[in-house]
Amino acid sequence: MYNLNGKVAIVTGGALGIGGAAARKLASYGAKVLIADIADSE
Repeated sequence: MYNLNGKVAIVTGGALGIGGAAARKLASYGAKVLIADIADSE
């Protein structure tokens, strides 16, 4: 499919849902992925 080797992706909201799926897909294509999210403690 896609070759993202050597690329960096920053995914906000990447812990769950669409952001999590996007982060996993980008990583599967070879990208280094930085995931940013916040914890909802309430």
